[in-house]
Amino acid sequence: MMNQLDVFLGALRYEFRMQARRPAIWITCLALGLILSQFHQPWGRPISSSVGEAIVYWTMEMHSILAIAVGILLADRLSRDRRTRVDELLTTYRSPSSMRLFGKYIGSTLATLLPVIIVYSVGVGYLLGRWQTLAGLPIALVAFATIVLPGIFFIASFSLACPALMWTPLYQFLFVGYWFWGNLLPGFGIPSLSETPLTPVGSYMCTAFFNAAKHEGVCNPGIEGVTTLQGIESMLLLICVAFLVMLLLPLLLRWQQGRRS
Repeated sequence: MMNQLDVFLGALRYEFRMQARRPAIWITCLALGLILSQFHQPWGRPISSSVGEAIVYWTMEMHSILAIAVGILLADRLSRDRRTRVDELLTTYRSPSSMRLFGKYIGSTLATLLPVIIVYSVGVGYLLGRWQTLAGLPIALVAFATIVLPGIFFIASFSLACPALMWTPLYQFLFVGYWFWGNLLPGFGIPSLSETPLTPVGSYMCTAFFNAAKHEGVCNPGIEGVTTLQGIESMLLLICVAFLVMLLLPLLLRWQQGRRS
């Protein structure tokens, strides 16, 4: 048990440091955050409105764009290991591959979230200063935990696993298309996961937890009629699917290794 925990924590620390040092994640996320602040502005809302609604709107807008960067930036983790022959080295160790992969998943995801948290915090700080109140701070923390994190861990699991089956640039291209088609452009008549509990953009949680009164300009996109229970179900389903993908990934990699040997 301790050996597995040591392997997990070692992989987590290594992946976190490696991913956090990549200039690409900082440049991409901070640049997108700057663009987002110019074209999707919750800053112009009247002071007479609720600071909580402004923060939730900012959460949704930020997540809907920066999640694309997270998915793309995590997609090359396994392919980089193959390219540098690190995966061949790791197969010689007796430590469980599932613990290494899970540590890689958690560490690289947390590191990629660092610039996202900075962009989000700057926006929240501005809104709290504009309203001159700290009353929205708990809302910001809860909104990030319930709207952003489940969706990020969901897409991170697929961004780690799917490139094991396909060319990484192809996955990145398909992921961007899926994100818009399956999350941000509902009602186009094309079957998708949009407006279902498996929508990682967070529409269910936003509507259920923060916009039960159906105010306009809070959840974008929102889903009318979602209950609190459905919001909880969506959040748990996204997390469970993410961990299921990570449970299946070691089996897939072992199968691929068996075919090559």
